Amino acid sequence: MKPKEAYDDRKLVQCTQPYDKRVAGVISGAGDLKPGLVLGRRVGHADRVPLALIGRVNCKVDADYESIEVGDLLTTSATLGHAMKASDPTKSFGSVIGKALRPLKAGCDLIQILVALQ
Repeated sequence: MKPKEAYDDRKLVQCTQPYDKRVAGVISGAGDLKPGLVLGRRVGHADRVPLALIGRVNCKVDADYESIEVGDLLTTSATLGHAMKASDPTKSFGSVIGKALRPLKAGCDLIQILVALQ
């Protein structure tokens, strides 16, 4: 997820471009991994989402750009709301969201990652 273009409304949108340096984290709670701690929760704000800034979460990834192995660095992709392998070190700085904890040879799927924004 990245901050929405209009920063004054303080909303997040899914990333749509590869190596997006505006990435802010990964929406957590998908699959069997539930958020451990939700900061900034307010009564009456149903549009709030748990954003993982660090830790182990399930993440949507697209391995059609390049297959993903355990330990690969991940970044945003052109596939809406998905990560991909960060294979270009010159573009990776500031756009890495974490490391893959599971492999994916091809296609789109949900895999566990270790979020560590870099």
